[in-house]
Amino acid sequence: MQLTLKQRAALRLLKAHDNTLLYGGARSGKTFCVIYWLIYRSLKYEASRHLIARRYASDIRAAVWADTLPKVLHGLGLVAGEDYKANEQYMEIRFPNGSTLVCAGLDDKERVDKILGQEFATIYVNESQDVPWPTIKTLRTRLSQKIAGLRTAFVADLNPTSVAHWTYKLFIKGVDPETGEARPGDYSTIQLNPDDNRINLADGYIERELAPLVGEARSRFLLGEYSTNTDLQVFSAPTFYEWPEFLEWGENRWPDVRLTAGLDLGVDDPDAFAILAYIDGDENIWLVYEHMARRQGIDELATAIKAGMDWAFKNVPTPIKTLDIWSDTNTVRHGKEGDSKKNARMLAEIYGLPTRAAYKRDKTLGIEFLRDDVGAGRLKVPRAGPFADETTKTIWTKNPVDGSIIREIDDEAFHPNMMDAILYAYRFLMSYGNKAMIGRSALAAHEEPETYMQKMQAALNSTDKYW
Repeated sequence: MQLTLKQRAALRLLKAHDNTLLYGGARSGKTFCVIYWLIYRSLKYEASRHLIARRYASDIRAAVWADTLPKVLHGLGLVAGEDYKANEQYMEIRFPNGSTLVCAGLDDKERVDKILGQEFATIYVNESQDVPWPTIKTLRTRLSQKIAGLRTAFVADLNPTSVAHWTYKLFIKGVDPETGEARPGDYSTIQLNPDDNRINLADGYIERELAPLVGEARSRFLLGEYSTNTDLQVFSAPTFYEWPEFLEWGENRWPDVRLTAGLDLGVDDPDAFAILAYIDGDENIWLVYEHMARRQGIDELATAIKAGMDWAFKNVPTPIKTLDIWSDTNTVRHGKEGDSKKNARMLAEIYGLPTRAAYKRDKTLGIEFLRDDVGAGRLKVPRAGPFADETTKTIWTKNPVDGSIIREIDDEAFHPNMMDAILYAYRFLMSYGNKAMIGRSALAAHEEPETYMQKMQAALNSTDKYW
């Protein structure tokens, strides 16, 4: 096995510091390097436990468990069944000295619950651009295994995104991502780029696949740089709330509080389900429940939706225990047929869920409206939820020719699924669901409020049915 000069430099940092960030371009050897070091720690220190985490279980299984990890084990001359045992179901490597190396997706609730019941000597978050800061804080509470001579370590890697990301704030700016206060502790960073790993790449890969990239993609995947163009960010920082603030808002007027919901069905992307609370005539909208999971079947999705509805009916003290779910039908997506095994009609007919076809036109207007409400604090957002995370990653498209900003979301850089779910419910509110929103949305559409409301109600009524 031949490590590059940059990988050797990264290993020195990993051995010397409690917290290390490896950032840089695509195929630069970051993951390979960290796993090499994790195996070294596992073999050297008996009964030590080490976690490799990624946002989605399917991704870590394909990219780490089935690809990079076996390559490193083989490169070190370790033989399955002799030098280690692999548990395919739980993605665990167990060494003869009692040490374990565990891979886990953070979207697997059962798996995460088990992880949070253990202590680890090392926690490594792979592709950390996808993992929100609140999840990182929770994971770090398990970085507590005490092994003689072994210091605990937290490691993250990523292809850099915006300077708004928690890795930039924590490791490079040196502040707490949430409070902005100076960070305590021992931190190090190192940048690894494709050119540093040229010896391990196919001939011509950099010139053929990476060098032609332009704009943000070039900065991220070839140059490995954080984006400082904050003008590209669609959302400003949301107004976060704690549950007692919501209960105070609704006090003495719970009979007027209503719930509505949005559902964005995923095929390759995650499913996203959001529940909003509002009072007709009050401009404040509260995002009270979020669920997002990738590649779940229709049974799992229906169970998750019902669990979310039950939670909302139990915890929101309104006497009105009904809601409509404004849903992407998933019949045609991006010009292609949708997923025939999971669509809104099936959720209604088979599972009895109150799904209704969402009004999908005027998405640009809806995004601008939602963007304004986030910026003005009219939409109240839970601090630790998927939408809070999406607000830091969703960006406008950049014109590759002159660098100007095109006010269309750059889905190639990041696709905001929870935003789409919220938008489906939001367009109901801004059309005829909430009088406090109708006037502003009519103004944005350059129409008289009454005309606008009639037009939108007619459009919604055209799909206003249960299947």
